[in-house]
Amino acid sequence: MSVIIEQYNKEWPQQFESIKSQLEHYLQDVDYLSIEHVGSTSVPGLVAKPIIDVDIIVTRDNVQPAIDTLIAKAKFDYLGELGIEDRHVFKDPNQSLRHNIYVCVDGVAQTRNHLSLRDTLRSNVELRDEYARVKLELAAKTNNIIDYMIGKGNVIQKILKASGVLTKEELAAIARANVKGERFGAIKTRRLLLREFVMKDEESYFLLEGNEQNARYQEWPPRTRQEARQLVLENIRNHNDVPRTKYELAVENLDEQFIGRVGAKTSQANSDSLPGETTIKPVTHANLWFSFLPSMQGQGFATEAMTAFIDALKERLQDQGKLEMEIECDPRNEGSWKLAERLGFERHSLTKEKEMIKGEWVDSLVLKKVVGDVPYAAKHVRRGSKVSSSMRLSATELFESCH
Repeated sequence: MSVIIEQYNKEWPQQFESIKSQLEHYLQDVDYLSIEHVGSTSVPGLVAKPIIDVDIIVTRDNVQPAIDTLIAKAKFDYLGELGIEDRHVFKDPNQSLRHNIYVCVDGVAQTRNHLSLRDTLRSNVELRDEYARVKLELAAKTNNIIDYMIGKGNVIQKILKASGVLTKEELAAIARANVKGERFGAIKTRRLLLREFVMKDEESYFLLEGNEQNARYQEWPPRTRQEARQLVLENIRNHNDVPRTKYELAVENLDEQFIGRVGAKTSQANSDSLPGETTIKPVTHANLWFSFLPSMQGQGFATEAMTAFIDALKERLQDQGKLEMEIECDPRNEGSWKLAERLGFERHSLTKEKEMIKGEWVDSLVLKKVVGDVPYAAKHVRRGSKVSSSMRLSATELFESCH
């Protein structure tokens, strides 16, 4: 997904005032200090993504009242702090004017970061123009918002140092918060790009998961638009978690069309050793899933995307010890288990009549692959009836086995 940077628009201040007026209406019973226009659209003459950033500044005692009001009255979606302490993030479902809403604690480093960056760029034309050059260069060479944000880190530090309002310790903390952390940058393959989810993916997610064909082998019916929105929000929350245990990436083709998603949920298993090993290593268990638009199936996209995703997981997690990966399928879903086998997964278990789904008892086929000192070798088939469903996470836990 390309990063869109536009020349300064004289309508941006008026757009902010319109958003501010709505917020003042919602917050009339909340003791807030100010509502501030921040970010690049608040700086005259600066290029920017056409999104209005708004800080609602409150004392610490009024953070929760502000959060509660924006959820109850404004019907905003609350995303949490997203890795930045004392900065609470909201998404307004009404994006006729594209904007981000933040509830920020007065006086803390993150709030002073927003305000001092704005004020310094407004008063220092040389720094403003340097920042603009960096933004345009990054937008021209990257099509991933995470890489774009990280690429601005050095020039942002330069601007904040020039402001003189942050200590060395605070500057270092801001620099740490702006690194990639456990988020993925763009993962490029011959025909695809894998990236973190953004709110613009809401409609694409609904088109992917709101149809009968993709829900056929799942325990839930086709997703509604609201469910799709909440799942995208959950993905955005998850990619800021430290430590991160849920990974789900959007998959695009070369035309930047959303065509599917790949994901994993990780957990720490008991430390283990396999035959031939001399040491015991911790084991990370990863449940994997994938889902692609019906029109994009049968062209090798899922195999290409999952190969790249698994390589990225291995690079990130294998230093922690062995990585045991698992794909669970309805055995009637031939395309999925064949894809798993192409990826080098081996059949581990077949449980007959594992659980009741949509009025019928459904079997469960589990395929596994272990990355470690020696390859995964165990291969067996279990048969039973009506066994525990603990191997399958619920839909609300975002474990979505292969389609």
